[in-house]
Amino acid sequence: MIAAIISACRGALRQGDRAPLSEGAGLTRAGFLQLAAVGAVTAGVGLGIGEAMAASRRTIPRVTDIDKLYDAWQSRFNAADLEGMVDLYVRDVTYINPQGKPMPGHAGVRADMAEAFAFKPRIAIHDRKHLIYGDTVLTTNHWKLWMRGPDGKQQELTGGGIEVLRRQPDGAWRFIIDDASRSAS
Repeated sequence: MIAAIISACRGALRQGDRAPLSEGAGLTRAGFLQLAAVGAVTAGVGLGIGEAMAASRRTIPRVTDIDKLYDAWQSRFNAADLEGMVDLYVRDVTYINPQGKPMPGHAGVRADMAEAFAFKPRIAIHDRKHLIYGDTVLTTNHWKLWMRGPDGKQQELTGGGIEVLRRQPDGAWRFIIDDASRSAS
């Protein structure tokens, strides 16, 4: 990619038979526009590559102890750690948000969490129960959530969740079904 950018810059700087941008400048109008386009593309690509490299360097801790899973979920949620939250779910998770809306897969989890994080919520998960069968677990919980509403006033919400998790080949537990719209008694 760098070679292509250098080649494009050299081509833009070569004097051609086009009208110069200004007398004595040595850079044609077309060359200037080409150089500007290369710069814009390079800047855009550079930002994307930088973000990708930063994301690839971050190591998200795996949760291999089922009893620590809700602690990790609560901690990541309260820190508004979007990528940490998404990592707790399998790619094709069946995810139902607290309003009962199906939002499947990582994209659904990411969208719902990003929207929730805009309100700077805090959550406390309690009454945690696990029913374990091999590498699959049915879990239930109750939660309290505090956040500022659109009107700026503090709100307290309560609810519960019913989830199914599966131990992955890397030893981590991840949600395969998460229904935050139901309260398990």
